Amino acid sequence: MKCLKLWLWACAVSLVVGCGGVPAEAAVDESEALSTSSEELVGCYASCSDGTTVTCPTTPVTCTSTNYVGVVCDGTTYACPPTGCRPGMPTCSFARTKICLDLSSFPCCDGGEQGQCICRQVGSTPRCL
Repeated sequence: MKCLKLWLWACAVSLVVGCGGVPAEAAVDESEALSTSSEELVGCYASCSDGTTVTCPTTPVTCTSTNYVGVVCDGTTYACPPTGCRPGMPTCSFARTKICLDLSSFPCCDGGEQGQCICRQVGSTPRCL
């Protein structure tokens, strides 16, 4: 167990050191520091249903991302490429009436375009985009 903790600590240190670290003047609470440094290290990107990734063309000041939808970089939207529906794929309106049995995501069809439904809570209905 000690070896695993030591290994995890060493990985975290090498990741921070290898990426330039967090500026010393950034005096924030622990939870804010974690989310800020994670965003800085990982970047802003969205996975698309066709297997591609959408990201900002330049380093943005503000960025939000939603998997299977796209990214918004400084107010400009970069969407995932549209994909067609596959035979047997449920419509998004039908999928919204189902109950989530686990925390997962699955594709749906909306007017010939492929959408994505996300289950965030077991027993709830999925959020479909």
